[in-house]
Amino acid sequence: MNLKIRIQGKSYDVDWTNQSAVMAIMNQLSSTKKIPMTKNGITQAGSLGISIPRNDRSTIVNPGDIVYSGGNLVIYSGSDDVSCTKLGHIRGCSESQIKNMLTPGSLNLELYEG
Repeated sequence: MNLKIRIQGKSYDVDWTNQSAVMAIMNQLSSTKKIPMTKNGITQAGSLGISIPRNDRSTIVNPGDIVYSGGNLVIYSGSDDVSCTKLGHIRGCSESQIKNMLTPGSLNLELYEG
């Protein structure tokens, strides 16, 4: 399965990590999953709505990183040192492109099989 994301109607490829949390998302995704996201500082976060394994570690996240934290799918537009389960990274986008795509106060993200 090739899991992709769509933000505000535009599709992006993701380099997903090879771990149980990502596998759980793929196994539980039977159709497109829509996630309303809300901006909070350098993140856009929204409830994943499913239970997945947590493999939290202290890590430095960068713009375009996708993580699982506190039941939420979180995308970073800046760098930070956080404890989370890293899920992947949006492929082929510069830091300024990531910041622009995550600028709105709220947005819609979709996970889908591509």
